[in-house]
Amino acid sequence: MRNTRPCLSIALTSVGAAVALGCGGSDLTLPSEGRPASLAVVDGNNQTASGGQSLADPLIVRAVDSDNRPVAQVRVAFVVMAGGGTTSPDTATTDADGRASSRWTLGTAAGPQVVEARLAGSDAIKVRFNGTASGGPNGPTLTTTQITSASPSPSFPTQAVVVVFRVSATAGTPTGTVTVTDGTVSCTASAPGSQCSLAPPTAGSKTLTASYAGSGSFAPSSGTAQHQVIRAVTTTTLASSVNPSSKDESVTFTASVTSGFGSPSGSVQFVEGSCDAPTRIWGVESLDGAGRATFATKTLSAGTHLMFACYLGNGTFAPSGSNVVQQEVTKKGRG
Repeated sequence: MRNTRPCLSIALTSVGAAVALGCGGSDLTLPSEGRPASLAVVDGNNQTASGGQSLADPLIVRAVDSDNRPVAQVRVAFVVMAGGGTTSPDTATTDADGRASSRWTLGTAAGPQVVEARLAGSDAIKVRFNGTASGGPNGPTLTTTQITSASPSPSFPTQAVVVVFRVSATAGTPTGTVTVTDGTVSCTASAPGSQCSLAPPTAGSKTLTASYAGSGSFAPSSGTAQHQVIRAVTTTTLASSVNPSSKDESVTFTASVTSGFGSPSGSVQFVEGSCDAPTRIWGVESLDGAGRATFATKTLSAGTHLMFACYLGNGTFAPSGSNVVQQEVTKKGRG
């Protein structure tokens, strides 16, 4: 029978919160003391209310570090980007779970409106909330815009992603233009249903937003979908020009890096021991246009050397390590 012990509550002064420990080895995630790596939308996106009214649900974001641990006691600004509404508070501090929230009162004009949550001091770390203000009884017909698919998913940096969307209305068929963006690149197509392609240039979690511009008879609207962009997988191989070799003899090691997404670029590190924990780094060389890099040396000591080529990766291609080449070096010349 498993023994049950009482929980122990310890105050964490660095984050201003109490956490429970000792509850049978629970899956407890402690707040991080590091810098946030990203913000994520928890709740409050894609709501609709009458113009000038407060939305029913608060806008909630969560700050996490590079290990996906919550980051407490950081300030998040909620900034109105479109629509003329207000947020309260306009700046909030994350709690022990990394969460911060604000209330959004929409602007009076009918149509799509936007609030951006930004990490204070780092405009690059941000997420967007989309809302829609409905018009009066004699205004344009309300519409809803949805992204129905995005493929391939996941995609690689600079790879074209086909985004399919649909615009619907409570009555009639919307016409006009829809713009799709990930925040850096965009494409356009026509309502009510169509598709367009865009190529996000960097890896990471992307928020795709499809925005219908509206027309004289139909109100604007927008919809979002999450999309992952990952670095392309690579394979690295290593070969020796002569093995075994003799002491003071020149040996050339050739690394070849390939990927199904194209020819990788960047650098290769030639090491001894392993890529994860090298005992010696012999050199770093750049890949040529064919994805090859070479390193030559005459200073290998007599004995056995476990040689590896370690591709360091770049923004498009993921790093990879090669096969091991067991280089044997004799004390005297061969023959």
